Amino acid sequence: MTKEKLEQLIDLREEIKEIEQKIRHKSTENPSGNIELLEERKQMITELEQEIMEYINSVVDSRVRRIMQYKYMDGYTWIKIAKIMHYDRSYPEKAVTRYLNKHH
Repeated sequence: MTKEKLEQLIDLREEIKEIEQKIRHKSTENPSGNIELLEERKQMITELEQEIMEYINSVVDSRVRRIMQYKYMDGYTWIKIAKIMHYDRSYPEKAVTRYLNKHH
């Protein structure tokens, strides 16, 4: 897993919501419209979202898992995470980077 992939999680969730809105709109406004492509894209994005969440949940180190949850699932900044966990402001990002490098 890479930081770049983890950083997609919040955007993937937003994209799923947008696709669901488009599907609803097409269903009501244009019932004959082709929604298969949207459904396929939603499925692909949902699978990627699930993969990222499963990875975060599989992290054995509780501290790193909590940091990842705050950052990639909740969308907190590194500074906010450091305050919550009572660390120096640079520690959370360094901890995640070290973990990813070690387990890559």
